[in-house]
Amino acid sequence: MLSILRSLVQEVNSARDLQEALDVIVSRVQKAMDTEVCSVYLLDPATNRYILMATEGLYQQAVGQVSLAYSEGLIGLVGSREEPINLEDAPSHPRYRYFPETGEERFRSFLGVPIIHHRRVLGVLVVQQRESSRCFDEGEEAFLVTVSAQLAGVIAHSEATGAISGLSLTGEEATDVSFSGVPGAPGVAIGKGVVVYPAADLDVVPEKPTDDVELELSLFEGAVTAVREDIERVAA
Repeated sequence: MLSILRSLVQEVNSARDLQEALDVIVSRVQKAMDTEVCSVYLLDPATNRYILMATEGLYQQAVGQVSLAYSEGLIGLVGSREEPINLEDAPSHPRYRYFPETGEERFRSFLGVPIIHHRRVLGVLVVQQRESSRCFDEGEEAFLVTVSAQLAGVIAHSEATGAISGLSLTGEEATDVSFSGVPGAPGVAIGKGVVVYPAADLDVVPEKPTDDVELELSLFEGAVTAVREDIERVAA
């Protein structure tokens, strides 16, 4: 999974715009996880609704057309809880919401993770499978959480650099993006703001041989657990 994640990060960082990055993510995640559907729903701050912005597996004509209220359906449940939701039989869940234009009635297994940046929910990343017997395991959940963290940075960067061009996801005029700073000294200063956004590069992580594979696996599992606890604390 690490090599897949490295390749995905590089492709996302080289994407020309946000939509291309979203298309890359749904395509690569769908193949990497060997699942039938991967979709991204982004929360439009202008309308406070989740909008289907990219998908691999659902009907393409639903992209940009299907939207859910902030707390509606399983997407809204993932966003409001700010934590992953993993279901073997999504249609049986009381919060399940069916949209015939997506064609998702064929898919039963569901794993959704929130896309969070600085404690703000930006959207939801979802994978779905036709068989109800499939339950996505912890490794798959950790992979999707990692991808969502990368996607959160891309979305935040798009907002910060004006890549969304002052428009809401529905194309309507939105308010300007603003950032609240912390004063370092008294007085007034006027200058140009700079958004520092270092691109993620997994190639800089050194590859070191080990004589104790079990120890390294234990350390990795501990790191995954620590990250999951950090995400839960941020969401609290």
